[in-house]
Amino acid sequence: MFKQYEELAVLEQGDDGAIVSIRGQGGPCVLLGPDYLAHLDSVLATAIAELRERPVPGSVKLLIAEIRTLLSTYADTRAKYEGVSGPSLARSLAEAIAELEALRRQFN
Repeated sequence: MFKQYEELAVLEQGDDGAIVSIRGQGGPCVLLGPDYLAHLDSVLATAIAELRERPVPGSVKLLIAEIRTLLSTYADTRAKYEGVSGPSLARSLAEAIAELEALRRQFN
C-alpha cells in the first residue's frame, strides 16, 4: 500500500539524501538518494568479498544482513512502482574504480 504524507519537512538536505520530519513518525527519518544506495551496494559487495578471508563477528554479520535488507527492499520497491530492477548505476565506471581503490588502500 502506498502511503502519502501531508506534512513532510526537510530538516537537513545533503547531496546524497536528506533528514526529514514526517508527521506521525516518532522522530526524524532518513531519505537516501538512488546514487548513494548504488554506492552503498558497491561498498557492501567489496566489504563482503574482503571479509570472506577472515573471521567475522556476529555484529558485522548482522550489519551486512541489515544493509542487504535495505538494498533489496529498495530494489523490490523500484521494480514494483517504477518497473526498474536493481540500484541506480548512475555513477561512472571511473568513479566506481576510484572508490574501490580507495577502499583497498583503507583496508591495507
